[in-house]
Amino acid sequence: MLPGSPGAEYLASRGLAGAIRTYGLGFVDEPLPGHEMYEGMLAIPYIRYPNPRKAGIIVAIRFRCIEDHEHNGHGKYNTQPGDRPRLYNARALQTAQESIALCEGEFDAISAELAGVPAVAVPGVQAWRPHFRAPFLGYETVWILTDGDEPGRQFGNTIAQTLNNAKIIPSPDGMDVNSYINEYGPEALKERLA
Repeated sequence: MLPGSPGAEYLASRGLAGAIRTYGLGFVDEPLPGHEMYEGMLAIPYIRYPNPRKAGIIVAIRFRCIEDHEHNGHGKYNTQPGDRPRLYNARALQTAQESIALCEGEFDAISAELAGVPAVAVPGVQAWRPHFRAPFLGYETVWILTDGDEPGRQFGNTIAQTLNNAKIIPSPDGMDVNSYINEYGPEALKERLA
């Protein structure tokens, strides 16, 4: 339901129109019974690829409200009841070479990937779990790409305490990876990592 929807407009405004098909992004226009609370939201699937030669399997969907309001009755991001935090874009762990980026949210990971930087995301600053540490141990560098705010700094510090190969790369004040790339371009992100 994404083409021509407010969700497509929103993604284009964030420079993510080219990522729709690759990341399976969608828009909830006509929700299934029991999912009415997600109507008008973006659908961000968490896809696993147990066999690289086959299509991925959707293991969870996170919903993003795109309306500019106080989000009364729901959060800006929403998950289905009983779902637990998991890594987004885990496929990057299989394709990255010596280094990988770890971002605060899905759109930041997608933006980094579009800029040519392999990236995985944690769904929010409070979502890091101790068992997330293991997949990052074999890399030379794990760039922790944080938002330019206090929660972002806390997010980076929390993860850096568990990974001795981590290097925190904060966004400028008031920015995140997505807004930074949209303003300064993909090469600017690569220069920050260098």
